[in-house]
Amino acid sequence: MAVNMTDIARVAGVGKATVSLALRNDPRLREETRQHIQAVAGRLGYIPNAVVANLMAQLRASKNPKYQSTLALLNASTDPDALRTNLTFRTWTEGLQSHSAELGYGLDEFWLRDPGMEPTRLRQILRVRNIRGVIIAGVLEHREIPPKFDLLWSDLACVVVGVRPERPALHFACNDQFSTALHAAEQLQLLGYKRPGLAIDPTIEENIDHRFTAGFYAGPPKFAEHIPGFDFQPGKRREFCAWLDRHHPDVVVCTHPEIREWITAHGLKCPGDIGLIHLDLTRELEGWSGMKQSNHLVGAFAIDLLIGQLHRNEKGIPECPRCMMVESFWVPGTTLCHAGAVKKNGARKK
Repeated sequence: MAVNMTDIARVAGVGKATVSLALRNDPRLREETRQHIQAVAGRLGYIPNAVVANLMAQLRASKNPKYQSTLALLNASTDPDALRTNLTFRTWTEGLQSHSAELGYGLDEFWLRDPGMEPTRLRQILRVRNIRGVIIAGVLEHREIPPKFDLLWSDLACVVVGVRPERPALHFACNDQFSTALHAAEQLQLLGYKRPGLAIDPTIEENIDHRFTAGFYAGPPKFAEHIPGFDFQPGKRREFCAWLDRHHPDVVVCTHPEIREWITAHGLKCPGDIGLIHLDLTRELEGWSGMKQSNHLVGAFAIDLLIGQLHRNEKGIPECPRCMMVESFWVPGTTLCHAGAVKKNGARKK
């Protein structure tokens, strides 16, 4: 039976749309993502349909990326530079910018918390620039956009990227954190790990509806023991080390790069004494094992959601918000042992 894109997506741990992008070397995907998917396609013996591939190439080449209109990117974070300094936010922004330009749309950025940016002034600016669609990023504090901005939404098509806002309830695009953590747990089981420990910031978990924790523990019984997780906070290295000594995990699952330094400072070798994976690998974490969230695609798909609303002349707060969730894929690295080489007793006690 011929191998198709659905088969490749299942083995590679990504969505079918991501496979399609990878097989045509779409620049919206990171190089390592394209190579990973193309390698899976090669192993499975995938043979593209030359006629269909040629037709699709002609259709894409015929698209004229002339200027369409300007969209707005609203930074809702308390940090004016969050869309550049936060690694995840930065990758969302790169996806937003590249895909909007690819489709012929400009993207103007505004900081909602700017002391001089009152809602009435922002509304006037958007109207003068004929901006009818906005992407909102950095919604973290209480998962809401300040009520004073409510007067904006009725005139605009809106999509939130990254975190589902509780108020107002708008369309949003995000990583599928449940699937991300579930696939990570499956990979750890295949490698022979028995005592995984989650070290996640509880604020992050609250912002994403506890989907990392739910996904990690959702599958059939996989591990010898589920040990209590560690509530990560910056600066709590001593508490983290005490948690290691108390529970002896054989692998730590985290979203915080400094944990690797804490493990080393505690006298443990990674991966010899303890494994380590990250649930949101960025290019700054080269060499780590873990999950690549493809956050640039989250940004790109948010643009698609927004442009769809503009084409349908939809605006305002929707009765039923839609969500576009992007799956992650597994990246092997040097922070885990190979299958069969995992120690049985977890992190050694100091």
